[in-house]
Amino acid sequence: MNSECRKPKLERNPPTDTRGSSVGRRRTPFILSLLLASTGSANAAAPKASAAPAAARIASPVKEGDLTTVTLTSQAEQRLGIVTAMVEKRKGARTRFYGGDVVLPLAPAQPESGSPDQRFAPNPPASPAELLKLAELQALADGEIQKAQVQVQAAQVTADRAETLWRTETGSRRALDDAHATLQLARATLESAMTRRALLGSAVEHTANLDRVWVRVPVYVGDASVLDAAREARVGGLADRPGSPTRPARFATGPPLANAGAATVDWYFEVENQDHALRLGQRVGITLALRGEEESLVVPWAAVLHDVHGGQWVYENTGPQTFVRRRVQVARLAGTEAVLANGPKPGARIVTDGAAELFGTEFGAGK
Repeated sequence: MNSECRKPKLERNPPTDTRGSSVGRRRTPFILSLLLASTGSANAAAPKASAAPAAARIASPVKEGDLTTVTLTSQAEQRLGIVTAMVEKRKGARTRFYGGDVVLPLAPAQPESGSPDQRFAPNPPASPAELLKLAELQALADGEIQKAQVQVQAAQVTADRAETLWRTETGSRRALDDAHATLQLARATLESAMTRRALLGSAVEHTANLDRVWVRVPVYVGDASVLDAAREARVGGLADRPGSPTRPARFATGPPLANAGAATVDWYFEVENQDHALRLGQRVGITLALRGEEESLVVPWAAVLHDVHGGQWVYENTGPQTFVRRRVQVARLAGTEAVLANGPKPGARIVTDGAAELFGTEFGAGK
């Protein structure tokens, strides 16, 4: 045959692309793509991670309004002894509660005019120890006055003798001048001793009794302009319940003391203490009047209930044997009444006697 069947020659080196890489190298990205695709499908087939649990879970949630209505039978209402009162809105004096301590003024209630000894101590004693220390200081000051008085008397005698000798021309002018100088020095010493004694107030042995005491009240300087010192104050215990007996107190002019660190000024109120129930250093509560009046909701304090969380409530009588628990906010107490910052509307009937029994009935602890 003229034509020969030639076998294709095997090439030792595979063909290369224009960049000099082999065909095998061109297949490498394709293989990597297959591997990545298989990995992605495997991840897709894997189960998804569960969502994070909720921070809080409330089982059987109940709204506050669903717990506030109580309906009684007429027999149950009589058995609980339900008594209602009306919510009133009226004007009244504003007050503010402070803490104070009992001190001794060391001055008569009505000092006689012209008596330099009837003065207040600059820092009224608030304990028996302070009272004893003040008595010792007063005794020392009284002794200095007596000594200065003797010196004045002796200097006066010497000055008179020198004056006589000078007039009879038997004494010298120098001796007369020395006698007058000694007399002036003795008088200055006496005046200084009397001034120091006056700073210590009236004598302890004359006024140190508890028939009349002062209450020292540190008042914040920002409140001094809104407080009405002319009105009567009431003194009682620090933790007295509403309606507890209190004592009237009136403003007294005391030493002008202040505490720069606490930004307070000291106010003093005079209290009668014939029964000696108040003692030196005793901490008491005092209610001071504010300037002006305000119109507020007023309810009997007996109608206000407190839950375990400190919430304040009253029961409103909305219909026959029907009572709705209402949330209130007590702004302050005025005797046996509570002044509300918010609460039921004026004219609403609220439960006074039997309120605690209603509260127990609502939550399964009543009669």
